[in-house]
Amino acid sequence: MRIKFLPVYFVVWIFLHICSPVNASESENAVKLVYQEQEQGVDPYPVTYTITSDYIRIDDDPDNSGYIIFDINKNVIYSVSHYDQSILVIPEYPLKQHKPDFEIDIEYQVLKNAPTISGKQVYTYRVNAIDGVKSETCMDIQLVPGLLPDVAKSLQSFQKIISGQHVNNLEKTPEEFRTPCYLVDQVYNKGDYYSKGLPIQEWRSNEKKRLLLNYEEVEIDASMFVIPQDYRQYSLK
Repeated sequence: MRIKFLPVYFVVWIFLHICSPVNASESENAVKLVYQEQEQGVDPYPVTYTITSDYIRIDDDPDNSGYIIFDINKNVIYSVSHYDQSILVIPEYPLKQHKPDFEIDIEYQVLKNAPTISGKQVYTYRVNAIDGVKSETCMDIQLVPGLLPDVAKSLQSFQKIISGQHVNNLEKTPEEFRTPCYLVDQVYNKGDYYSKGLPIQEWRSNEKKRLLLNYEEVEIDASMFVIPQDYRQYSLK
């Protein structure tokens, strides 16, 4: 089945600064990405990624119930919930190699007729799972090589932690749900595409979509990366 995408139209702004880590009581420069995300049966909603050399913070803009902090140096994710004043701590799990009993095909090529982003071409990164005579598209991503490479590297580190958690909990998933695309896209997805460029539009086999609306460099209060000290912390490990 051919996946039909919306045209890649978005407005972007960028200002050049040099980022350096500072104490939580100071201000510092950061890159802010705003994506429009959509899941099956849910209206599109904006998600903001605030990224420095040390941290990533993720906020669902319409939802003030919590946020996510990724400590890049410690390789630990903190998912903060104001609802029950708790913090799910996701540590770095040992990455396990995926040796599927099906073929994985990756298409990587220039997206023809797409507008350039900051003078750079847009590429398509498509992952297909081939099981016998059946071929299924698991991920279809448009990305821009060379666009904010440090940001892309940090996002890849974040995705590796998420993948490690999914692999660690795979045995809790019923066998019938472990389809080739589920394994490729949602379990063993270590964000290899980030090494090719920064995603600007994504489609996944679980019908999750993401579109980059804007990116810019901003000055932020570094205290936004401090997690509540009085919240209960727990881990699934």
